[in-house]
Amino acid sequence: MKIPRPLPKAAVIGGIAAAGLLVVVVGWLVLVGPQNHKAASLTKQTADVEKQITDQLAQIAAAKNVTAAPQVHVADVYKLAKAMPSMTDMPNILIQLDQVAKDSGVQLQNIAPSQPSLDPATGQQAVQVTLNVNGDFYTLTDLLYRLRNFVYVRHGALEASGRLFTIDNVSFSPLEGHQLTASIGVRTYVYGAAAAAPAAAAPPATDTSTDTTSTTTDTTSSDAPSAAGSGGE
Repeated sequence: MKIPRPLPKAAVIGGIAAAGLLVVVVGWLVLVGPQNHKAASLTKQTADVEKQITDQLAQIAAAKNVTAAPQVHVADVYKLAKAMPSMTDMPNILIQLDQVAKDSGVQLQNIAPSQPSLDPATGQQAVQVTLNVNGDFYTLTDLLYRLRNFVYVRHGALEASGRLFTIDNVSFSPLEGHQLTASIGVRTYVYGAAAAAPAAAAPPATDTSTDTTSTTTDTTSSDAPSAAGSGGE
């Protein structure tokens, strides 16, 4: 019987080293490699999120510096007619201003409307009204807020709870205690009531005096020989 010879010591050491290297490679592929890939993916996602945050902050900062007019996507005909009627309707204007003064808690002293006139900014007729009211700071502020919010735009849709008013000027004077008196100039508009165009100039009158004179002269000249001939006979 042949007895197997033991492996050389160098071969045993080489085998152990090869097995250890194999374990290291397998461990890298199974454990370390996926973790490194996951870490790289997380790093990329973090960079993308930071970029989005930076872009959004820049957009917010730009929006604060630029105030764009709201865009009206939907405009109900009834609401348009309520915000800017096609007639002056002065009683309705006075009733609406009187009611908003009561709702605000101010004391209405006087309402002075003016005659409708052409507004150069819109090309429509506008009615200017001056309100003289008494109240404290809070009631006067509430009155100005209500005047400006009869008509507004929300989510691209027009909202109107009364006529459209713009505030032209406001002046305050102190009274006794914490009371103030205010003079408020507002303006409301009439849709489609632009000032009438000036009447067309009448065509120049035809000068008939010369023609009449010429006709008379010609008639006299033509009749003259006949009269002379009659006299000769």
